[in-house]
Amino acid sequence: MENKDDVLKRLSSEDPDSRKEAIEIIKTEGDLSIIPAVLNLLCSGQDHAITSEVISLLSDIKDNHFKDLLIERIKTTPDALPKSLLLRICWESALDFSEYAEMFAGMLLSEDFIVALEAATILENMFLPAPETCASITHLLKNAHTGEEKQFLIDNVLHALSKA
Repeated sequence: MENKDDVLKRLSSEDPDSRKEAIEIIKTEGDLSIIPAVLNLLCSGQDHAITSEVISLLSDIKDNHFKDLLIERIKTTPDALPKSLLLRICWESALDFSEYAEMFAGMLLSEDFIVALEAATILENMFLPAPETCASITHLLKNAHTGEEKQFLIDNVLHALSKA
């Protein structure tokens, strides 16, 4: 792959053609070593077009090692907006994140609304976790005391889990 700094500079460019070239380079020549820098770019608050293109790029990754990088970044990102963008990658991805279902349920209950919404979306759309995990999450959510703003999220997740 050509110089990673040059590729990242193109990816964060205002020029759509330059971004498109960078995305193509990452797709065809990239490896997981560039992912932390791409995640940094995503979390830096670039404009909407760049954010959407980077999320789409990252959502297409099929390597299970990417899952570990993404989950670690989610766990260590304190701010709601970047965390919500990282969670969006999970539900747009074809990778199976069901092993992290309990973590997402905890985020639904403890994080602010934008993060809770993304966590709920993951839980509603993921491959169903093991029956004992579904039972644990169901118990946790049924006994949660949250405000009304999150209750419909919880109800939707409980409905999705009841199909297990």
